[in-house]
Amino acid sequence: MALRNKSDTPLQAVRRKAILNGFIVLIVLGVVSTLIISLYCNGKFGGAYIVGALLGIVNGVLGFLTIERFVDKRTLAFLRGVFLGMGIRLVLLLGVFILLLEVAHIDVAGMVSGLLIFYFTMTVLEVIFLNKRMNYRNTTKENSQ
Repeated sequence: MALRNKSDTPLQAVRRKAILNGFIVLIVLGVVSTLIISLYCNGKFGGAYIVGALLGIVNGVLGFLTIERFVDKRTLAFLRGVFLGMGIRLVLLLGVFILLLEVAHIDVAGMVSGLLIFYFTMTVLEVIFLNKRMNYRNTTKENSQ
């Protein structure tokens, strides 16, 4: 699999690299988590950990999509979109979290562990992607002027 196609624009290359790096980090983190959980934890904790991890990953993917949607807008629109998106994601995450605890009676420690680890990992990846995307945007603006 080629990392970069000849027909890729620089923007597509930035996106492709971010996605590839995200997958690599998530796979490594998933393998390490699986090994630790299989050695030291019971099945109920492991299942809840996976649910929490999936919540963190979905939240991160929505964050990446929000960045892509608003990064080329004016500064005020960008800030509104990103911060409003963060607030909406946080409220939805809290709602799903409470629903899983109350209705599914999922293991709290497992879900919180998975959610925190993957939430913060995805947040770091989001910030790195946002930085690279803003650098690309600024470079493109400078070159066009």
